[in-house]
Amino acid sequence: MNKISSAILISAALIVQAACQSPSDQDRNMRNNSADPKSAEKAVSFNDGHLVKHMEIKSGQTDTIFIFVHRADSVRIKIKTPSDTANIRISQLFSPNGTADGPFGKELTYRFIDSGKYFITINENKMVGNHYTGSYEVEIIPN
Repeated sequence: MNKISSAILISAALIVQAACQSPSDQDRNMRNNSADPKSAEKAVSFNDGHLVKHMEIKSGQTDTIFIFVHRADSVRIKIKTPSDTANIRISQLFSPNGTADGPFGKELTYRFIDSGKYFITINENKMVGNHYTGSYEVEIIPN
């Protein structure tokens, strides 16, 4: 009989505790958790989890940048350089299954359907002929 009384008392205490928590406290806890950038995983990001990557390139070099797709999403990938006339572009986009698409320009809008590890290659457009050495930034912009 003593065990049953203890079980009923513990159950009643748990019910009272849950009932005493105000809805505003529950709402605040939910808002705080959803506002935390670590708890809300990005659908598409670079391998370090960021949406912006700062890079340096030398003329004739090809850079490879990995992109992780955690769930399907449409994004814009954009290259920014100090000069708008810099000869640099997104050359190709490779999917996890090995297929490739490209060449592109300084901007690419793409709908990722499959999750996994994608990568882009960035280099000069050899048809233009202007050489570029310097800094650039690649940004993933969710649509």
